Amino acid sequence: MQPIEFMKTLRQFWVLVQRNLRLIWNDKMLLGSLVLQSPFMVFVIRLVVDPNCFTSNLVNVGSRTALFILSAMAAFMGTLNSYREICKERDIILREASVGVSLLAVVLSKAVVLLLIEIAQAAILTAGFVTVVHIPQNHLLFDTNLEIFVTVLLMLFASSATGLLVSALFKSGETAILVVLVVMIGQVVFSGIMFNLSGVTSAIATVIVCRWGMGALGASTDLNSRMAWLKAGFDGPMYDATISNLLECWRALALIALVCLTAAWVVLRVLFRRNKL
Repeated sequence: MQPIEFMKTLRQFWVLVQRNLRLIWNDKMLLGSLVLQSPFMVFVIRLVVDPNCFTSNLVNVGSRTALFILSAMAAFMGTLNSYREICKERDIILREASVGVSLLAVVLSKAVVLLLIEIAQAAILTAGFVTVVHIPQNHLLFDTNLEIFVTVLLMLFASSATGLLVSALFKSGETAILVVLVVMIGQVVFSGIMFNLSGVTSAIATVIVCRWGMGALGASTDLNSRMAWLKAGFDGPMYDATISNLLECWRALALIALVCLTAAWVVLRVLFRRNKL
């Protein structure tokens, strides 16, 4: 990309970020849903999760279930935040692209606005979770609560990037939501919670946000130390309480986000070229 083109794209990106923020601010229904999602999820966590699931002498699978609930919430929230973001503006986006608006700036502006929203959502969700649940402090890289925040944020962002890709692929939110439902089911089935992953299922799990989120959360909270006592096969390398495992999970989540955002940009470029024919 030439310097002049880069500066042009950067200016367009900033204008689009401001426009997207204004659109969200002016849509009170959307704004309300974004603001209330995390507090509602914290309320659900308070209702269903045992606060002592990590600290009780009665070793059970409650700790793993608690982490899965947090992972699923983050994955679902991220996808629902974004699955309509491109398809609802597809005609406008392609029309603006015809007069020189960068499609890369469009995708990146959507991603950055979502990231800003999800920083707040992750902070509320994490603060609520660690307030309700007595989390052991393992301190692999940082304070355990901070590690959980980073994991939740990466899960939210990777899921929203997945949602942006779905949004770019389909013309309407009504069609996209059907695919989103399939994605959500995949998050549950291939998370590594319902059954051990091997072969084909292990390969599919490499693109599943919940799987990597569970791995990172399990590492931060040393989940294996509790699961091993059950001798039921619930412990495993997926939850190894090591810095290398934690960083691998974070890298995987960041890579999923990068690949999905790149794919969304490519899809929009293909659509734009088809419209020009």
